Amino acid sequence: MTTKEAREIYLKSDCSYFVMCTNFYASYIEYKKLGLPTDLENTWKNEKILKLSVDIRRSGDYRLFQKISEIAEEFHDYEKLRIVLEALRSIREPLEPRQSISVAETILGRRNPKVRGGLIYWAFDIGQKGIAILLMDQVLEYLFLPNVSDVEMLKKIRKGQRLCKKIIADLDLHFSNRYLKHYYNF
Repeated sequence: MTTKEAREIYLKSDCSYFVMCTNFYASYIEYKKLGLPTDLENTWKNEKILKLSVDIRRSGDYRLFQKISEIAEEFHDYEKLRIVLEALRSIREPLEPRQSISVAETILGRRNPKVRGGLIYWAFDIGQKGIAILLMDQVLEYLFLPNVSDVEMLKKIRKGQRLCKKIIADLDLHFSNRYLKHYYNF
């Protein structure tokens, strides 16, 4: 495998070893044998982030927001957070309830909350508390779906709302209880 081929498979796998291993196992083995430097992979990740950023501005597809968030979160810096926020603003509205919940889950983070994943913790951890508050407000809007009756979606909404409550308390985001009652009962 050449470096050019490695780049192609890495980008095709959304810069994820897991995706590469799952979908292109033989290529994954060859890729790992190359022992490429992290700096080179970071360069490729930046390329992918910029490409996804252009794509989401064109299409407004919420799934591109999820991809860009996953890749950019590894950098954990302000510049990448700014790009992800632009991607969030580029999502075409209105979203179907399932899509809205999915975007909220991406912002909150899909890993265990103890890991402090997701965009809100990221913003807070780099000193951008105001952005963390704005992101939380956006999540609460995405989770405010009063007409949803599907049991599985209701479970996801409640789980997201509980996580919101925990994050607001943990990070002291200064939302008033009166304001939050619009979204869910305490």
